Amino acid sequence: MEDRADQTALSAIPGPAAKPIVGNALSVDLNAPLQSLMDLSREYPGIFRMDMGGTDNIIVSGAELVGELCDESRFDKTVRGALRRLRIIAGDALFTAETQEPNWSRAHNILMPTFSQRAMVNYLPMMVDIAEQLMLKWERLNADDEIDVVRDMTGLALDTIGLCGFNYRFNSFYRESFHPFIDALTRTLETSTQRRGLPFEKVAMRKQLDRLQKDADYMNTLVDQIIRERRRAPGETNDLLNYMLTGTDKASGEQLSDENIRYQINTFLIAGHETTSGLLSFTMYYLLKHPEVLARAYDEVDRVLGNDIATPPSYAQVNQLEYVRAILFEALRLWPTAPVFNLSPYADEVIGGKYAIRKNAFVTVLTLMLHRDPAVWGDDPESFDPQRFSREAEAARPAYAYKPFGNGQRACIGRQFAIQEATLLVGMILQRFELLDHTNYTLKIKETGSIKPDGFYMRVKLRPTVTRTGGAGAEESEAQEVVSPARQRPKHGTPLHVLYGSNLGTTESFAREIAQSAELNGFDTTLAPLDEFAGRLPTEGAVVIASASYNGTPPDDAVQFMDWLDKAQDGAAQGVNYTVFGCGSRDWASTYQAVPRRIDEQLQALGGRPIWQRGEADAREDLDSQFQTWFADLWPAVADALELEIDLTSPAEAEPLYKVEVVQSVAANPVANRSGALPMRVLANRELQGQGSGRSTRHIELALPEGMSYAPGDHLCVVPINREALVERAMSRFGF
Repeated sequence: MEDRADQTALSAIPGPAAKPIVGNALSVDLNAPLQSLMDLSREYPGIFRMDMGGTDNIIVSGAELVGELCDESRFDKTVRGALRRLRIIAGDALFTAETQEPNWSRAHNILMPTFSQRAMVNYLPMMVDIAEQLMLKWERLNADDEIDVVRDMTGLALDTIGLCGFNYRFNSFYRESFHPFIDALTRTLETSTQRRGLPFEKVAMRKQLDRLQKDADYMNTLVDQIIRERRRAPGETNDLLNYMLTGTDKASGEQLSDENIRYQINTFLIAGHETTSGLLSFTMYYLLKHPEVLARAYDEVDRVLGNDIATPPSYAQVNQLEYVRAILFEALRLWPTAPVFNLSPYADEVIGGKYAIRKNAFVTVLTLMLHRDPAVWGDDPESFDPQRFSREAEAARPAYAYKPFGNGQRACIGRQFAIQEATLLVGMILQRFELLDHTNYTLKIKETGSIKPDGFYMRVKLRPTVTRTGGAGAEESEAQEVVSPARQRPKHGTPLHVLYGSNLGTTESFAREIAQSAELNGFDTTLAPLDEFAGRLPTEGAVVIASASYNGTPPDDAVQFMDWLDKAQDGAAQGVNYTVFGCGSRDWASTYQAVPRRIDEQLQALGGRPIWQRGEADAREDLDSQFQTWFADLWPAVADALELEIDLTSPAEAEPLYKVEVVQSVAANPVANRSGALPMRVLANRELQGQGSGRSTRHIELALPEGMSYAPGDHLCVVPINREALVERAMSRFGF
């Protein structure tokens, strides 16, 4: 600590006086512990200390202090208290694992692509499926029927994560009470939150703890059954469970065990229903209480979605609901449904220049009060104002001031999923309904680990402008679009390196498109991750770099490159002709395009020569069209910069894309030859599924060739046989 501050300048962390044995545990309301901490934070602004039965807990809410705590080189997430008690159902899953546990990084690497922009496009129809069920329920209500807002938002969030996560329907809108799973989960969260670690607590809570074990056994058994069923009949479902069952961690080469997959599913159900339902409920409350905000939201929804509810919102339309998104983020500021996150220092630390924090100390960031710090949010931080989340306001605000999703690498992996789900749902509600605050509801907070409004009811009325005419015409015209086949230019052999940094796969897919186009345009093309060229960027030809940012830090396959870039000496990029394309999302405005921008600026500073303007794509808008706009003029710019005597502005001349060479005979199947495979005889091939099941599972036995062995995990290559009509067509075309 001596290196960080003068020891004589250190101040004691303030806090309430502690009582013998129990410390400050009894000064926190058992039914409203978070609101008690908010009150204490107002009494001790910025930071205070509590003795929780012999364990120190440091509560921090001052924005500048939180900024230091968010430095991941000094502080890491810690799993203690209520969060550790949730390991009874969440084990070492993403939310409840320590960062150093192997399954955290393994699951993180496997699951990151499942929350990419491309994955969000795939999830949208499933989200619409569940949202339409809620819309239908509300459309059929009588004028005097009340809506239990929290109940319906909980059902929607649960059913959405069930369908998108593992193709399971809880059918919350087709039953009077919730699925038994949600009751068990709610009791588990409440019991985990209520426990304090006080003397004789286990005796006093014996019945609740017995119930907790039974609930955990029930939930784990249900999820295990879902996993076994999917293993037995994999199908082609494009959901999180399929990714977990088939995904491999590139770093370790390992997959997730079925036990860990169960923990991940339980975690997604906890986070996916509890926090999102709270966000939606608070949003409905603020819309009712702020007519001017509601009116502006109606205007945006009418402009973007129109009045015809027969055609569901598209991905592009959801991203255009910017004011709706700002409303959601402002509701999440005042009542972040993940209201705290816990950290611990790697070594003895000093924050704010005067507060000493010992190694492994338990530090809680109280986001409920961080989001009310007047130093960031102004003199009236309790007021509801979506303009706080205009693009300009977000860009001007430090990233550490707004932390509803946690911090850094341990931030919520599903945040984009949750915001897309919430934006879609609010848009569909406002497209259809007038919202009525018939009870003049006063906000009361219910705490169950997360937070949500308590006893919140409203009414709705179908808007008179709503129509339902259908929208098949757009689909038909889209289906008739014909894409011209690509043509190959003559090879000119100019080197072109396409380098990418990508965690989620979206940026890598753009890089592959660039590389494929470069090949068609005659370049000698290399495609590789940025890390493979750290310190050795080529000076011949050109380099096209495509990169994303991850919480302002480089993707996993660009870490070494960025480390080299930061430490490189002057002139290290001299002679490098380059251009940069960046992917990002303005949902995280303070770190938007941080890495691509840094690459561009650093390469220029090191002597590199930009040959085409840096491109930016925003996942909140139309990522693909933004890429195509930038990409459209890339090759003419490259040709001009490299002084190539080639016209890359006009369509390619007719050098064939493929060349066919006629050979006299083929001794073996060329596909099998290329993979080093040997043929084998099928001994048995029979169907195991019953008739009418709609599925096919087959029992197949094969006779291995002499000298060949097989072990679990080995690959079997099935070589297809061409249809007879296709063979005849090919023979006729080539005159055989």
